[in-house]
Amino acid sequence: MHNMPLIYGMNFLEKSMLSIIPETVIIIFAFMVLFLAFFEKLAKRKNSYYLSLIGIGFSILYVLMLSDRNIYGFYGSVVFNGFEVFLFIAILFSGMFTVLMSKDYMENSGMPAPEYYSLILFGLSAMMFLVSSNNLIMVFLSIEFMSICAYILTGYIKGDTRSTEAALKYFILGAFASAFLLFGAVFIYAATGHLNLYAIHSFLENISYAGSNKAVGGIGIKIYISAGLVMFLVGLAFKMSLFPFHSWTPDAYDGAPTPITNFMATGIKLAAFAIFLRIYSLIYNFNIMNFNDILWLLAVFSMTFGNIAALLSSNIKRLLAYSSIAQAGYILIGIIGGGFYGYSGTLFYLLAYIFMTAGAFAVVVIFENSDIISLDIKRYAGIGYKYPFIAAAMSFFLLSFAGIPLTSGFMGKFYVFSSAVKSGYNWLVLIALLNSAFAAFYYIKIIVKMYMPDKEPASPPLNSSGDNLGIISGAIDDGLMLTIIICLILTLLMGVFPQIFINFANNSADLLWRI
Repeated sequence: MHNMPLIYGMNFLEKSMLSIIPETVIIIFAFMVLFLAFFEKLAKRKNSYYLSLIGIGFSILYVLMLSDRNIYGFYGSVVFNGFEVFLFIAILFSGMFTVLMSKDYMENSGMPAPEYYSLILFGLSAMMFLVSSNNLIMVFLSIEFMSICAYILTGYIKGDTRSTEAALKYFILGAFASAFLLFGAVFIYAATGHLNLYAIHSFLENISYAGSNKAVGGIGIKIYISAGLVMFLVGLAFKMSLFPFHSWTPDAYDGAPTPITNFMATGIKLAAFAIFLRIYSLIYNFNIMNFNDILWLLAVFSMTFGNIAALLSSNIKRLLAYSSIAQAGYILIGIIGGGFYGYSGTLFYLLAYIFMTAGAFAVVVIFENSDIISLDIKRYAGIGYKYPFIAAAMSFFLLSFAGIPLTSGFMGKFYVFSSAVKSGYNWLVLIALLNSAFAAFYYIKIIVKMYMPDKEPASPPLNSSGDNLGIISGAIDDGLMLTIIICLILTLLMGVFPQIFINFANNSADLLWRI
């Protein structure tokens, strides 16, 4: 906070533009990809796919170049420091995996490609703006921008009623969530007179020193802020797909094109958790209205409901959707645990979650592309013998979801749970451990199914003459293979050598912690 006036002494516009370079690069490339749609020949080729990947690559490069800076842009509305560096790289990885999964998927479906890729890039830039927002209006606008891209992409499969229905449901419930967010921001502004998160933090600090009831209008301010924070929490809980604001998740995940399901499960969830982490550390942490008890309940219900619903699912995409609701509950425990270790554990878990989720969805895309196996889990019987590498990769990602040692999922849970134990949330951790044990059952059920002999004859691959290599020849493109290999390596590395990644998360949490 104290170094803000120094920054304004420099060229204001240059400094402000510098704070949003990674997002600007993505937006420029999004327009370039969209421009390809005007030319039929260019649009038909895979140009938009390669251009999107180049754009993401450039953005990662700029993030790394600026990684040691601490920049406040546009009167402190946008922040760029080590906290953003960690999250930007995670978000850009999520976008990169989504694009890599899409190449064959787009060709098989015959959908227009430039518009699709440009929407992914616009969505990515919105997530990055959201993560670096330090102003309630910026937070709201970024969430809206991100959501609009997600609504369109969810309903992108033309003529598919499931896709259209999912997009409509997502849009209507999203509109309600946005209204809650906006009302929450209005109440917080009415109570504090500030939109900047740091300014709100200072205001609340002064009130808590004065003793909120003795301060003039103290009780009124407390009621306004409590109402605002509750509404804001409802709006963000919708994006984080926490119970009971999760009802859009299974339908949207199931109806959307599978690469977009990955985009929603990783990027959107990560951005929502990141901004909640920032707002929690600055505002909710005063615990004006026992917010930790509310979050405690949200975490318990999300884990329990997500795991029970996943156990009853027979569709792999719906199972992963319910599993993501449960995972959101686990991630929330790190925020409840709070403090330096809670925040760095949460960041580590979010990064681990991106790699294991993207890997699992890449395998689902392969099976969809090949037309060998439908989304029904029963059809997975025996694929462990036919396609050993893909089945082994899927098994490893599922074990990571279950939190088995030597995987990133285990280390993520370990850091998050241990921070909650340090803060005295023993019961919460006990419930989470029971949930993890229960969840392992349905993850391992899929693995067992894959390595069980196939009782009914599998439908022959459409792109081969019944040989077992049909899946290799037609369904796996380089992008999918690359995604699976990167995710496998990083899921294993984060499980076996977590220190490199936890140090990265520690540096980010440290910058969040120091206001």
